[in-house]
Amino acid sequence: MNAQTKKRRVDQAVQAQARRARAMSRQIHAWAERPFREVKSSQCLAEYLGEQGFAVEFPFKKIPTAFRATWGAGKPAVGMLGEYDALPGCGIDPDGDWGHG
Repeated sequence: MNAQTKKRRVDQAVQAQARRARAMSRQIHAWAERPFREVKSSQCLAEYLGEQGFAVEFPFKKIPTAFRATWGAGKPAVGMLGEYDALPGCGIDPDGDWGHG
C-alpha cells in the first residue's frame, strides 16, 4: 500500500467519526466538570471507545473518573492522556464560573 492510499484511508476514517467527535466535544464543553468530578465526560468517552471495539477498564486505578481503553496487542503501543476538566474563571459568565480555557 502506497502513502497516498494510506492517507486516503486515514482521511476516510477520520471523516466517518467527525460528526460524533464534534458532538461529544460540544457536550463535554457544556458539562464543564471540575477536576476529579468529570463523571459524565469520562463516561461519555469510555462508552464511545467501547462502542468502537476498545476494551475499556472503567474506573481505572481506583480513580472514579479515569479509564483505560486498549485495542490490539503488540507493537507499536500508543498512549494518550486526555485532560478535559474545567478551569475556574473560564466560564461564560464574568462571575468566575467554571469553564474550558
